Amino acid sequence: MIAAVLGLAGWARAGTATNITGLYYSGIDNSGGLLSGGSTDPHWNVTYASTNGGSSQSTSNQGAAYVVSSAFIDGAWTQNTSSAQWITAPGATNGSGTANVGGGFLPGNGNTGSNKGIFVYTLALTVTGNGSGNITNSISISLTISADDQYRIYVNPSGNGTTIPTGTAAATATNAWNNSTSVTLQNGTNGTNGNAIFKIGTNYLTIVVDNTNSVNGSSSNNTLNPSGLLVYQVGSAALIDGKPIPEVGAWLPIIGAVGLYGAFAWRRRRTGAAVSI
Repeated sequence: MIAAVLGLAGWARAGTATNITGLYYSGIDNSGGLLSGGSTDPHWNVTYASTNGGSSQSTSNQGAAYVVSSAFIDGAWTQNTSSAQWITAPGATNGSGTANVGGGFLPGNGNTGSNKGIFVYTLALTVTGNGSGNITNSISISLTISADDQYRIYVNPSGNGTTIPTGTAAATATNAWNNSTSVTLQNGTNGTNGNAIFKIGTNYLTIVVDNTNSVNGSSSNNTLNPSGLLVYQVGSAALIDGKPIPEVGAWLPIIGAVGLYGAFAWRRRRTGAAVSI
């Protein structure tokens, strides 16, 4: 997962981190085993979805994320690794109208207007340690995110993923369906720089995925097209004060994941129900 360095001073309440639990790649069970296509992910949830162009949420697309079946992995996507798989929002179809069987087709042709597709994926993790409040010592977590079509990542945003986060994202990427660049989160040194603030207790890693079909803004095209999220490891794992966390094997199956992402296929346009991603 990501690399986040936390170091805030001068807060009325502050804590010192000693361990992190609850960090999981997408598409795995509690032991790090790969889930079957069409099953629900026990760790990642779609906490907000909007596809109707209005202010109301698309509740049918919210809940535990589903694992995309290998039969429906888009040819342009980063391939699943040996320890991570693509996930998608509830209500995704297999292209023929059947929902929640491992398909990855969702509404989306822009991030505004009547045909937008915005899906917020959230992972709850726990930082334990001494004291309370914002962390004052250093934490580092690394991860790589592929998403169709673009993503923004936040740590502990307002609403913890139940609304579309506002403010500056910790990291962003467009046309990210075959992204393989590791992300680094930092809450800075003595609170003077960085892109994330962690705290003692439950923390929320929130990723906004816009299913834009390569369209910026809005589009009149309302055809379903593939969308999803892949969270996997390609760099250094998780560190506290520069040292591996005490129970690394319990929270994230890093061994075997480094560098094991498949070759990328060229993004291709599709017609009918399978339009380009």
